[in-house]
Amino acid sequence: MRAIKYILVVLFLISCGLTNSQNYLTENVVTGLTQPVCFAFLPGSNIIVTQKTGLAKIYNINNTFVSNFWSFTDSVNSSSEKGLLGVVLDPDFQSNRYIYFYYITSSNRYRIVRLKENNNLGTEPFYVFDEPNSTGSYHVAGNMRFGKDNKLYVSIGDNGTSSNAQSLTTFKGKILRINSNGTIPNDNPFFDDGNPYTANDDRIWAYGLRNSFDLCFSPANDSLYASENMVGNPDEINFIRKGKNYGWPICSGYCFPYNPLYKEPIGILPGNDNANYAPAGIIIYNGSQMPELNNKLLVIGMGAGQIYRGLVKCELGNAPLYDTITSKTILLDLTGTTLLQGSDGYLYICRLTQGTIVRLVHDLTGISNNNIPVDFSLSQNYPNPFNPVTSIKYEMPQNGFVTLKIFNVLGMEISSLVNQTKRQGTHEVTWNASDFPSGVYFYELNVDGFSERKKMILVK
Repeated sequence: MRAIKYILVVLFLISCGLTNSQNYLTENVVTGLTQPVCFAFLPGSNIIVTQKTGLAKIYNINNTFVSNFWSFTDSVNSSSEKGLLGVVLDPDFQSNRYIYFYYITSSNRYRIVRLKENNNLGTEPFYVFDEPNSTGSYHVAGNMRFGKDNKLYVSIGDNGTSSNAQSLTTFKGKILRINSNGTIPNDNPFFDDGNPYTANDDRIWAYGLRNSFDLCFSPANDSLYASENMVGNPDEINFIRKGKNYGWPICSGYCFPYNPLYKEPIGILPGNDNANYAPAGIIIYNGSQMPELNNKLLVIGMGAGQIYRGLVKCELGNAPLYDTITSKTILLDLTGTTLLQGSDGYLYICRLTQGTIVRLVHDLTGISNNNIPVDFSLSQNYPNPFNPVTSIKYEMPQNGFVTLKIFNVLGMEISSLVNQTKRQGTHEVTWNASDFPSGVYFYELNVDGFSERKKMILVK
């Protein structure tokens, strides 16, 4: 009953436009699609979109059909989480006309094919990546992005076998980095002999991942972020660095007790064992249409989570890397798979179950913000690292009984900052750690079924 009551409260607040000083709605750009998963902008005003069942189409942003670019329908396995998934343009598309597609074949192979665009049709197929043994029906992830180094970064899930994520001899449960022709860069962190089938899989860039559906690079630097679908509670947002181990299956969410061997998420998205957020599309916005979202990390989920759902705005901290999330806000209640910024400065969203691509716009008729939070949230402490005093902020969309506790790396409670009923709104408390030694600590907020834990560092 408490969960149902909370869902109704959140949906009411969202419907009233209580976002973050702005109100948003969507307008259709492309309709009538069949399970669209990913899309990319072509020069001009055309969009190329992948449909899970195997047909890649081109539309104009005025919803005019242009062409069937390429059909994978005779060679794709679209069961469960499989299908025609990712698409990305070559950084030098204007001259080489290359477009890359990621899909699972009918013979259960993981495949990236490069096609050459010619008059809105695909030609000259070339396999960039072609690997066997997609044995399970899920956790195949599925997208690609080019970095500023012109290397192709690929997210691939653990295929339902969690031990794959920790193995350096398989590409599963990883983010890979390859050259655009499929060869392997010799500066990859686990490069040994250039042969992915002997010793290490030389293509691995980061590992210990369960199912990172999408990834994005910051337009300001080389920072790489990835969404991560986890089991039960919670899902993750990860800051991806070369050679790092992200802990799955040893850790889900934050490692507790803390283990320096594993890179922890910069943010978690709480859910429950029945309906998680299932983060998918991820992007850092830097357009002109919505300046209030500039330099914000935006994430959208595929699931109807009972604690988190919708388009989420994440405030980033710790410049210049921006490798922490200080707060999260729900902007709009909708599900989706891919986020992209158009050349017109708008944010575009692919919606699989609705069969549409939509554009986010301001709702000029909405009710103005009255500063009531739309979600429970726990911010990163500030400053961090600290000595010896730090502040912790949390937000509540409704009244509730709050506990905010401090734990050491062994999981022992060492301090209780809040243990009482609090009113809805934004609250801030301080912790004076004068009596504690330098090291890593955790703080955990619990209120009305919501729970979130974050890490902080005391340096004396």
